[in-house]
Amino acid sequence: MREAKEDEKPDAINADKRKSRKGKRKERAAVGMVPELSRATIAPISKDGIQPWKWFSLADSRVSKQAAIFTNDAKYFFIPASSSVKIYSSATGKVVSTLRSHSRASSGSSDRVTCLMINPSNSFQLLTGSGDGVLRVWDYIDAVLLRSIDVGHPISHLCAHREMEDRVFLISRKPSKSGNAKAAIEEGYAVMRVSLRITTASIRETIQKSTEINIIGKVRSPVGMGVAPSGKWLVIAGGNKIYITQVSNIKFGLTKFSCPDSLTCLSFHPTEDWFATGDDLGQIRLWYYLRDDLTFEKASRDKSAPTTTLHWHAHAVQALEFTPNGAYLLSGGEESVLVIWQLHSGKKEFVPRVGAPIRTISIYDTGDGTQEQEYVLGLSDGTLAFVKSSTLKLSRTIARVKLEAPYFTSNSTIPLTMHAKSRNLFLPSSHPSSLQIYSPVTSSLLLELEVSPSNRISRPYAKPLEPCRVNIIAISDCGNWLGTIDSRDGSAEGFGLEVCLRIWHWEESDQLWDLNTRIDQPHGNYAVNSLSFNPAASGQDLMLASTGDDNQIKTWCIRTTQTKDEHTVHWVLRSTFSYRNQRPTQALWCPDGTVLAVAQTSCVTLWTVKTNTMFATLTNGEVNPITRIVFAGKNGRYICAATHSAFALFDLLRVEVTYTFRSRQGIKGLFSWAGSDTFAISREPWTVYASGPAVRNETIFSFFSVFSATPISQRNIPHALRECIAWQPQQPGLDSKLSFVAVTLDGSLVHIGDEDIQNREASDDPRSLGQVATSSAQPSLFQDIFGKSAVLDYSTTPQAANKYIPDLGSSHPQTEIDWGLLDGPSHLLPPASILFEPLLTSMLLRAEMETTPVVTEDPTPVHDIMVIDVPESSNRRHSTGRTITDQEINELVDLFRDPSFRGPRGVVQKLKTPPRLQKHPEVNGKPKTNGLTNGHHAAMETSPLKLNGIHRSTKNMDTSDTSEPTHPPSQIPMPTIGKKRKKALMA
Repeated sequence: MREAKEDEKPDAINADKRKSRKGKRKERAAVGMVPELSRATIAPISKDGIQPWKWFSLADSRVSKQAAIFTNDAKYFFIPASSSVKIYSSATGKVVSTLRSHSRASSGSSDRVTCLMINPSNSFQLLTGSGDGVLRVWDYIDAVLLRSIDVGHPISHLCAHREMEDRVFLISRKPSKSGNAKAAIEEGYAVMRVSLRITTASIRETIQKSTEINIIGKVRSPVGMGVAPSGKWLVIAGGNKIYITQVSNIKFGLTKFSCPDSLTCLSFHPTEDWFATGDDLGQIRLWYYLRDDLTFEKASRDKSAPTTTLHWHAHAVQALEFTPNGAYLLSGGEESVLVIWQLHSGKKEFVPRVGAPIRTISIYDTGDGTQEQEYVLGLSDGTLAFVKSSTLKLSRTIARVKLEAPYFTSNSTIPLTMHAKSRNLFLPSSHPSSLQIYSPVTSSLLLELEVSPSNRISRPYAKPLEPCRVNIIAISDCGNWLGTIDSRDGSAEGFGLEVCLRIWHWEESDQLWDLNTRIDQPHGNYAVNSLSFNPAASGQDLMLASTGDDNQIKTWCIRTTQTKDEHTVHWVLRSTFSYRNQRPTQALWCPDGTVLAVAQTSCVTLWTVKTNTMFATLTNGEVNPITRIVFAGKNGRYICAATHSAFALFDLLRVEVTYTFRSRQGIKGLFSWAGSDTFAISREPWTVYASGPAVRNETIFSFFSVFSATPISQRNIPHALRECIAWQPQQPGLDSKLSFVAVTLDGSLVHIGDEDIQNREASDDPRSLGQVATSSAQPSLFQDIFGKSAVLDYSTTPQAANKYIPDLGSSHPQTEIDWGLLDGPSHLLPPASILFEPLLTSMLLRAEMETTPVVTEDPTPVHDIMVIDVPESSNRRHSTGRTITDQEINELVDLFRDPSFRGPRGVVQKLKTPPRLQKHPEVNGKPKTNGLTNGHHAAMETSPLKLNGIHRSTKNMDTSDTSEPTHPPSQIPMPTIGKKRKKALMA
């Protein structure tokens, strides 16, 4: 057994290993692990031993106050999500792309996107401002970051106008000299005009410098900012004041207008130079003071202005928005009611019970009348609600991940688990008694589950009731069973601890989780600390193991009850066992489901559940008490047990300790990946500041191999984590990059690692949208703007994948061509060299397919027929030729016998259809004739023969054409052996 300390050097450890034969074997094994780790993209240790690691936010606990921003055609809209911007499809509500950038700030929470807007000068560019003081310019079509302009301080608001020529107005928060956040608010914010053009010296730098930054003035507590439709005025609402300046002459500074109450929001009329504001008392004021004779001689003094007041809200007005025609004003707030004000009459309409308090309002309007206008409400729980303007009813909602930080106490645990096969996450919702199922691959919220019904409303001025909290989640490998543990401390009401085990079954027909079994107090009056399903390999029964503070380990199994009408399936207690009255902290099944490992206080016990017998005990004096365990190794040969400051790796075959590791910093988490020889620990060091107490603002991950006690790699992220799990591969042993999914202290859901878990088929990827082949019929953003690509295939079937690009190496030419590609834009068409051969080949093949031989009943008497034998060699030589039918010859005979076809010698007359030829109607798809006369066919409409292999249609055929494929035009078709021909035609 080898013990390693965190401050030991790898060379010293290797020197000690060479002293024994066992050490040499371990050293060679460790060297063999290097290629596997390089495939897992674990970077080597740097000089300081720790390297920063890539991470990005999946969901944010703080709902942004930025309203949804729609593109000019309203097909897509933008929503900020922590440090990224997600692009949603207005039709489907799905994420089609994500704009991500790396922050220059050391703290991960300071690069949050706070404001965004479409560039008025370029409708294909998006402007974003973030908390790290960087103004970014995006090409959202290709998801390319064009410019990153350094402003110097966090940006809170952003606005621009098409007449401003690459200039924007923004509000930047200036930090306080004392470092106090409250003092920073009192000192105010700076209003700036920033040019989007960058200096030549900084053009190659990551963060560029603007050619012009002008400070206009200072404001306090800004809540809204906008430019008048005419482009003449800049208006800012903050505190209880309105700040106005003239855009063309900003040197006069800001003119202040007082308001009786604190303002909460601002919105400009779409066509006229007046605006509306809302305050914290529920009043809406309409300001008409923007006139050309407005003077700025005394900009520092406060002024008053006449306003019109509208009042319905009992609480603060959170959002205001005008309709595109300017006839209506929309308002919302804490009442969860949308109010529609008719401005010319003062009448109002209501949309009640939208689901949650309204934070933002925006308008979905295509402008061409193809889609009905809708009001998009951003709710406090992150949901987007669409309200139809004609019926004033909710048409649809787009739910997002809800993570409410106030429900997370400092010592509470957050249930977080992952289903490896579907790659779905199970995590708590906005209320502690509910769960939500989120797919990081598609960036969509799949389902919400209320585990324990709770009363979420309490009496005014009364202490809120303690809700039931979901503490533990377990999901079976098959994904059909879900186990939850919810508890509630009812000691204040005299009820004690209430614990409930609920087992849910997935109903495929209804697409929901159905409560199958409920077990109250599964471990008596004690708490349950772990829950785990066995892998249930083939031939094994599905079981559930739980451990509790009553020092008992219990297993649960499925029982089927058969009745006359139906049979029911439910869960029952199977067995109960313990070890020396020690408290178990975790129960974990081995990968094949035959062994149950239980972490006790001072040891790890291994149980054969089939017989309820313990066959091994793993102990180590340096690891006590054991808090968590994981199986490691490709086949689960090793088990790692950790405490707060050390861990030990046990070999299950030899039943001995492989090595131990001590850390100077506390071990926060222990992780392993199915089918991998690598496992990891996480640590959260404390950072001490001279001006305040110590805080945790980073997490360090150390990676180990089962063959060496030396860390293979160490990575850190600028987040302290509340809960973290390993992102498991879909198949054990799959060579994939190692990564994690975690919930930070502030409640944000983040992905950590180099693996891109987003689904590229769903286009949630920072690549060009025009280069992503979507799997659905909904076109991508690039296709909607520039048309469908003629080269890329947007279907999901393998047959359609090769539809547009011909297989030049195949002996069978391509027969399917998408003719619609020729209707697209010319710059998206493939080269003519690619189209020429497939198009011509397809035409020739289509002609051959349409050509079928004609079998007719010849009415000519038998005595007029003679048999002509054709040499066999000739037939073989022209076996690929087409057979000339009697019907075609009869048509030629009638044609040349017609007098109208003849003319003077040397004169070529125009071919005309004989007047006696009539077109017969078709019945059931076949031509109808008038019968036969004197043993000959009735008069028929003439039809030319095939020219260049293309058959001209014949209207009077009695039967379908079933002839052989066409021969090359250069060859003369010959009749087959034994074919009967008319004597008259041989003359």
